[in-house]
Amino acid sequence: MPPRKPPATPARILTAAAVHIDRVGLYQGDHLWQPGKMGDNAPCNLLHAWERGVRANRPHWAVRGEPWDIFHRALTNSLAIFSDHINGRPVAPARWRKLRIDEYVYRRTMLWCWGDDPRRTSGEAATAFRAAAATCGRGRDRIAGV
Repeated sequence: MPPRKPPATPARILTAAAVHIDRVGLYQGDHLWQPGKMGDNAPCNLLHAWERGVRANRPHWAVRGEPWDIFHRALTNSLAIFSDHINGRPVAPARWRKLRIDEYVYRRTMLWCWGDDPRRTSGEAATAFRAAAATCGRGRDRIAGV
């Protein structure tokens, strides 16, 4: 029997990302994490930290059905919630439509660019993840653009 995890929520994903940033620090540059170091413990950018939060909440591969549906919804919602948070307001769909790119790609690029600001600190990044997680409520879904 595969190990059971609590259902993924946007808040859990964002909190795990904050914990990862607190643990390893923030890296700014052309790579997901500091070159020459292992990805698990090297300073990383916001996008990599968010992906670590996603991985921490992913159901076991042998689990079938509803946990995966919940996980995919939480993954999408956590990205929307965090990118809206760092933008200061909901991101308008016109932005990615004007560039003719996918919403998912646009929002991931926002994470990379926001975290790559030279004045950004790891404490500020972790605080942003936690603040966005606090807006999630008790596991309630938030659909992008609503």
